Amino acid sequence: MERNDEVVMRRTGLSGLEVFLGGADPSRLHDWASDGYRSSEEYLFWSRKVCGLACLQSLLQGWTDIRLPMGELLALALDWGCYVVEPSGKVQGLIYRPFMAWVGSQFGFHCELVEHTPIQVSSREVRSGQVMIASVSPEIRDPNTHAPQRGGHLVLVYAVDDGVVRFHNPSGYSHNSDSASLPMQVFERFHANRGILIGGTS
Repeated sequence: MERNDEVVMRRTGLSGLEVFLGGADPSRLHDWASDGYRSSEEYLFWSRKVCGLACLQSLLQGWTDIRLPMGELLALALDWGCYVVEPSGKVQGLIYRPFMAWVGSQFGFHCELVEHTPIQVSSREVRSGQVMIASVSPEIRDPNTHAPQRGGHLVLVYAVDDGVVRFHNPSGYSHNSDSASLPMQVFERFHANRGILIGGTS
């Protein structure tokens, strides 16, 4: 995750957020071919858009014997309509309902859509064997951000205890991407009140 440390976020207005690379070419910092991408260009195009698939990849590694590289997961997700690439090159997604249908059909996970629900309520469903992919601001990597936008990024909430939300952040810094934690009141500032509850196969 050291390559994440090169990512810079900058406000572009009241609700805009620009994400760009502040240092080295990430395709030189990462073996994109081993991740199943066909080219460095494909890796650069998708690497900041597959946070939801990174959450899924973590679940597959933790709950199953399935090991799929990101490029292969992306191809499957595109086939299922989880992302839509517009002619302009803009990407819509991760689109929840096709994603839920895909992971339920292919991997046997039980999915439940969460909408218009604050983290204080939805987090009650997070327990052993059930996690939540939560929509948050990408600015959650810097918890002191003032008045963050909500949504635009996905993290994997795997535990909530004593008022603390514990999560994997695919775009977190190298020191905390695998295991970040925030008080619930802080996490709530970034949370978009939506996500997907996912349970493992029985």
